[in-house]
Amino acid sequence: MKNKNIEEPDIEIMLQTLRYAARQIVSDLDPEILAYHALEMVADFSHSNYLSLILINENTNSIYITANLKNGEFSAPKTDVTWIPILKKVYDSKKICTREVDRDEYCLFLDMEIPYNKAQIYCLPLIGTNNKVGGFIVLLVQNQIPLTRIQEEILAVLTTMIATTIENVNLFQMATTDSLTGLYVRRYFDIRLQEEIARLSRTESSLALVMTDIDHFKKINDNYGHQQGDVILQELAKIFRNIIRKDLDIPCRYGGEEFVVILPSTKLEGAIVFAERLRIQCENYLFPYEKNPLHVTLSGGVVSIDSGSNLTKDDLVKAVDQRLYEAKANGRNCIKY
Repeated sequence: MKNKNIEEPDIEIMLQTLRYAARQIVSDLDPEILAYHALEMVADFSHSNYLSLILINENTNSIYITANLKNGEFSAPKTDVTWIPILKKVYDSKKICTREVDRDEYCLFLDMEIPYNKAQIYCLPLIGTNNKVGGFIVLLVQNQIPLTRIQEEILAVLTTMIATTIENVNLFQMATTDSLTGLYVRRYFDIRLQEEIARLSRTESSLALVMTDIDHFKKINDNYGHQQGDVILQELAKIFRNIIRKDLDIPCRYGGEEFVVILPSTKLEGAIVFAERLRIQCENYLFPYEKNPLHVTLSGGVVSIDSGSNLTKDDLVKAVDQRLYEAKANGRNCIKY
């Protein structure tokens, strides 16, 4: 007999929400934003307040919680978890699994205290192309309000969209991201700079470019080895990511030890402040090397244009490269503009 306490969902509202969810999920190629939208939409359809997005690392066959949503509060912990039985079952069967949550499964929700005396755990496979399971979404639902068949069917559609979008994001990152530093590659820089210049011609704004080069990097490689040189590039990339405005600035590895950052909506004064922050943080940073950390310095060039400029992409790159050359010629560890 149907439980009278369980209200049947309004199909029209659910379909409208599903269409909205599809637009939200496929609209962004940032992994963290995608994860947030994915968990938020699953939460809307399931009325769950406790959800985790778990992904599989194919290289190591390990799994990790890449995102968590607890009472509307989002986090991206990147926490490793073990292949507990419910995950193995869903991975092998490629089907949703639900039952009363077990204490051993609390780890899937960052070891939080389960808020109900009794709760159902739902484990949904993320099945992408080639019928491969790339991860899971796990959620908790109160025993008194289990999911209906319609909700489960819609969640199956939603998780398929999430899985394929995650694959697209991964492909995009492989094509546009430098594998060593995690910054964008030269080709992506060329594309985005052209786009920003075109946008500038349609709006009243400014655009700045900062190009930097590690001082005496060849000596670092010669004295400490190329592996240590790679460590310095990776650590420096972290400094860049900590300083930029997320979702606005575009940091790229231009080539070798040269990094460049596109700064939309930025005047020359602001770009100089940005470049000096980079230079100072690099100068004060202790780059790890065995027992004795290394000190490294940067030289940099800065240029900025506004909506009235006729400079092309190549003109802008040539100008900032000239400023960088001047900084090198002026004794290094300085910014020229």
